[in-house]
Amino acid sequence: MSLFKQLVMMLSLFLAVILVSVMVLNFRSATEFAQNQLYNDAKNTAHSLGLSLSKVADPSDTSSMETMINAIYDSGYYQRIRLADVEGKEVYVRESEVRVSDVPQWFIEMVPIYNASASSEIMIGWSRFGTLEVSAHTGNTYRQLYSTLIDLIYTFMMIAAVVFIMLYFLLSLSLKSLKRIGEQAKAIIDNEFIVEKKIPFTTELRSVTTAMNAMVEKVKDIFDRENETLRRYHELLYKDSETKLHNRRYLTAKLPDYIQSDASLSSGTYVMVSLNEIDRLKREKGYERYSTLINTLAEELNIQMGSFRHALIARLNESDFFVALPACEVESVTHQVENLMSKMRRVIVQMEGEVSKYLVMGCGIGTYSESDTLKSLFSRADHTVTQAKLCGRLVIDANQESDSILVLGREEWRKELLKSLDESRMLLAFQSVVEQRVDHLSVIHEEIFLRLLDREGTIHSAGYFIPIATSLGLIDTLDRYMIEKVFKHIKEHNPLTPLALNLSADFVKKYENIQWLREELESFRRHNDLVLWFEVSNTTALYQLEAVSTISAMVKMFGYHFGIDHFTIPEAGAHYLQAIRPDYVKANNAYLQDMMFDQETGKSRESFNNVIRSLGISIIAINIEEAEDVERLKLLGIEQFQGAHIAPVALLQ
Repeated sequence: MSLFKQLVMMLSLFLAVILVSVMVLNFRSATEFAQNQLYNDAKNTAHSLGLSLSKVADPSDTSSMETMINAIYDSGYYQRIRLADVEGKEVYVRESEVRVSDVPQWFIEMVPIYNASASSEIMIGWSRFGTLEVSAHTGNTYRQLYSTLIDLIYTFMMIAAVVFIMLYFLLSLSLKSLKRIGEQAKAIIDNEFIVEKKIPFTTELRSVTTAMNAMVEKVKDIFDRENETLRRYHELLYKDSETKLHNRRYLTAKLPDYIQSDASLSSGTYVMVSLNEIDRLKREKGYERYSTLINTLAEELNIQMGSFRHALIARLNESDFFVALPACEVESVTHQVENLMSKMRRVIVQMEGEVSKYLVMGCGIGTYSESDTLKSLFSRADHTVTQAKLCGRLVIDANQESDSILVLGREEWRKELLKSLDESRMLLAFQSVVEQRVDHLSVIHEEIFLRLLDREGTIHSAGYFIPIATSLGLIDTLDRYMIEKVFKHIKEHNPLTPLALNLSADFVKKYENIQWLREELESFRRHNDLVLWFEVSNTTALYQLEAVSTISAMVKMFGYHFGIDHFTIPEAGAHYLQAIRPDYVKANNAYLQDMMFDQETGKSRESFNNVIRSLGISIIAINIEEAEDVERLKLLGIEQFQGAHIAPVALLQ
């Protein structure tokens, strides 16, 4: 229970006790006063009426006495008036039962009022005539007391309402600072860096706020410094110092994420540019001319190729450049490559001397798919660019290998994919993610993949059909199908191991998909306790930050986990992780070893680990192909793994 509620309850109880006590005391005083007043009225009436009866001249004139008694009794304030002679015999009596129609019975029973009776001796002349007894009517007293009680209740309810409202606003004002401190503390638990700008006027709260602000500033400063260190190391490790393009090391670490992503990045087009006699140019024309040529080529590669989505541009060595363009066809790249070569032709021709005669530049274009390895892809690219250079100085050569994926036309592919959904030929596969500790091995979740069963009975991986599905705008339809089929599988088989679902960029960026997912999760949670894990690619997280942050918050609201797949630190640093707040990141085995282990000194680097762990994010190493990778990563503090060595991808039965 919050402090605000405790204070409100305590003060409300205290105020209620005071008000009720005062009301009870007031009512008791009113009751005592009414009781005394009842007796005094009876006594005064008995004396005054007795005096009037004493003035009757003839003792036998009882009719005059009756008239006087009736006049007093008919006023309604008396229950009984009795006139008796000296011997006690009744001369005349008027009385009635007590009936109070407008006062509830419970009030009469709870508030006892004793009827007061007063008497007066009647003297006619010097002789004693008799005794007059007067009893007041208690009904009027009950009526007055009940009315007094109602007035007291209304009055004190109004007072209580006013006091409660004032109390609420005063406490809200006083505890507003404490609420902000609580929110700041919760943010710290969630690894968020919030500095409270409004300093409370209360001395104690001011001290707490100042101390927490200082702590947050210190943690934020540590994060920023580690992030900057990591960013600089990332640049030093993966950037070519001359062109500022990515280097071969980054390409070999990142390209497997593309090829093995089991998604739209797993196939596409490559472009390789190579220069011959670049060393001769440097010797004869100097470093400046060499640098101008190299940087012009790098700039042109960025201009012509950088606009392609997920383009990966790298300098392999002094003379070779490589570009990977996922989900892209050769025909859509040819024009840009021709522009690139035309620009470089003009630059080379403008150089003095015989540079244009001996400097050979070739460009090779081809495709890659999920079946490729780095070795096979680079070998094919080298062969293509070599053929280009053999044909002339500024020649483009396109690899003419057939692409089995595009045997069908686009509309045929659309019909095939939609039909596979209707016929349930889109199958679910999974790969286990494990946690390995010294004496314990456990499966933390199973990542779900889609597989296509074609009409010939062959099962194809996602890299076979996801790229074309993406280009056809069907990828979010496949995501919905996957989610529905996973929920159906859980309902029918009730698995114990959590399942992880990877969401595409097309699914994430559409608001209606997010709303649909929310409704599906609400329905799922009502009937199943299995914990779900949701993932997006690092590229999706960077380019769809707002949408991914929304989904992350929604998933966590349901008590599920959210992560980022194929994680790498972008050039701007890791600040975007603070917005998304993922529970885990999955990073390539080679990338993790590069970032967390210094090959020169043989020591671990803490910046990457500090940045990720400071946000409460766990690290899962993926693409684990050998046992040695596991052992090396364990030394770096990594305990969660995924890859062919850990567990192969298998169909979900």
